[in-house]
Amino acid sequence: MSGVPGSGKSTLAAHVVDTFGAVAIDYDVILTAVLDGGVEVAGCSKAAYEVLYAVTRSVLAQGRSVVVDSPCFWPRILTEGMDIARAHNATYRYIECQVHDLKVVDERLRQRPQLRSQRRGVSTPPVDLGDQPDDGAALFRTWLDRVQRPADNYLLLDMHRPLSDVLPEVDLYLKG
Repeated sequence: MSGVPGSGKSTLAAHVVDTFGAVAIDYDVILTAVLDGGVEVAGCSKAAYEVLYAVTRSVLAQGRSVVVDSPCFWPRILTEGMDIARAHNATYRYIECQVHDLKVVDERLRQRPQLRSQRRGVSTPPVDLGDQPDDGAALFRTWLDRVQRPADNYLLLDMHRPLSDVLPEVDLYLKG
């Protein structure tokens, strides 16, 4: 599950858990725990991804399907996920949630339950980065351009649409 914060990844991950019995592994939950454990902000993202990869391997080794709920801004996230799936003879599926209207993203970010690691709005950084607004619009545009995706066989979803339109596409793709 890939996409910028507020694009609908966690909502779709919850659907996949309910529909397919997968285990959700949420990067924001792990990142918050790493921060709570005292890891400095500068090194917390790398530590959180290493935990995410280890938990993903462990769950797959138990014979369970996983849905990894994380932005995919760096090539290693994509290649590591594909390598982990291959090592466990699991089918790799990639779903990217897209929302280009930053007003919609901002509203979603403000309405969701807040974890320490999450942005509180498009221009409101996570609590550990202070309370000064930043140029969130520029940051989100950069993130939209940086999303990594496989060369083929992925599902790109316009998350402006109602969930009732999106969920059947997700189910069909995952059953495929």
